[in-house]
Amino acid sequence: MEYRLGNSERIKEKGITAEIECPNCKNRARFSVFSNMDTRLIPEYPLINSEAVYFLVCPKCASVFTVDESQGDALQKLSLIHI
Repeated sequence: MEYRLGNSERIKEKGITAEIECPNCKNRARFSVFSNMDTRLIPEYPLINSEAVYFLVCPKCASVFTVDESQGDALQKLSLIHI
């Protein structure tokens, strides 16, 4: 398992989720959603790879869960994140 929160200094708040169960504390709550950019230099074309990293924070136990870019974008498009 890989935990990545991005390497940008700017973390953007994206809103909150619908009520879901926390895998850690098993409480049902609305998670806060944040995003950050993960930028890497790679020796292939394109030379710079930059992608959004979404992560959720449980309001009960403060556990952090990462979500890959496509799932985070899907959450945003399906309006599962309330601002």
